[in-house]
Amino acid sequence: MAALSFFTVIIYAVHYNSLRLILPLMKEAHVYIYGIIDYWQNDDAVKQGIVNLKSIKLQLDAAGSFDEITVHIHSLGGDVSEGFAIHDYLRSFGKPVTTIAEGNCHSIATVPFLAGDKRIMAANAEMVIHNPWGSAGGERGEIQKYADELGRIENKMADFYASKTNLTKDDALVLMNATTTLTSQEALERGFVTEITPMMRAVALYNPTKLNNNMSEFIKKEEADKKFASISERLNQIWNKIIGKIQNKIVQDANGLEIDFYELSADDVPKLGDKATIDGAAVNGSYVMPSGETFVFANGELTEIIAAANNDLQNLQKENADLKAEIDALKTANVNALNNVKEANEKIAAIGKEIKALKATLGSSFNYTPEIDPHQKQQAKNIYEQGYKAYKQNNPK
Repeated sequence: MAALSFFTVIIYAVHYNSLRLILPLMKEAHVYIYGIIDYWQNDDAVKQGIVNLKSIKLQLDAAGSFDEITVHIHSLGGDVSEGFAIHDYLRSFGKPVTTIAEGNCHSIATVPFLAGDKRIMAANAEMVIHNPWGSAGGERGEIQKYADELGRIENKMADFYASKTNLTKDDALVLMNATTTLTSQEALERGFVTEITPMMRAVALYNPTKLNNNMSEFIKKEEADKKFASISERLNQIWNKIIGKIQNKIVQDANGLEIDFYELSADDVPKLGDKATIDGAAVNGSYVMPSGETFVFANGELTEIIAAANNDLQNLQKENADLKAEIDALKTANVNALNNVKEANEKIAAIGKEIKALKATLGSSFNYTPEIDPHQKQQAKNIYEQGYKAYKQNNPK
């Protein structure tokens, strides 16, 4: 099994258990587009219910450092240029963006909404798309110039929708001309939305008597700290055991330079067509191996293997024997690693049950924020990014 595929198996096997516990360590910035989108940049704009690029920047500045952005939208739309400016600003960070339509997502508000990699729409929310409109006065030439500008913006919007959804440009123009209101299901079918949040049924009931009787069951912060620290330590042990076993095929040339065949496992032998990197960059050029062979790369792909000029048969036979022994050892290590994954899944499932029980004891009024070791947070983030990078390499589409 290739190392990349093996790593993907681990991510699939463990992701829905342990990563759900680790990913909360990644900081999420929340942005709120609640109100009319307008180019007015005055400091008093927010007090008047105006959302602009400046207000978005201030919200993200206040968040400090963050790993992903979640944008909450409840807006009837507004100025076209400001909507596109907000969209481009959100995308400029190069971080994952989730957008949530929580009520109205009308007109130009659909543009920042489509900035999301994941786009969520509440079941009862609605989306409206239409042609740009406005008014002009003056001479015929001035009015015609304004009409032409509206036509340009109309085509820009249609092109944008076509690039972000399942619609063609002509489809988008038809819906815009008709001033179309989309339900969450219709928006999902047309590709505006990637998922719909279901309607939640309220089940909470205030019962002072029950609350007082159960107060003794709630735990204190100090006890919660100890429980979460124990869980974190056990997860770290599981991860260290798994991650320590994952290795790509690393080949050193005659000068000791490491070439990473990231799609191969340690027991694979490089062949023509295999992909490789050096320090994360695609390999190009020729590299002489300790065996005397020369590997030739173009754009990160092994295109030619040139045999050594003077082959010593006995040396090659010895080298092959050594390689066979190494391969056998790596196969044994691979079996052990798979067993480690199985064992890790079982342990993580048990931890998940423990967390569920712990959550029940905390109570809805318990406001707990665990203190996170920055080193541990960075370690968890690195593990997640390594897995995500491997997944994207194996699933380029």
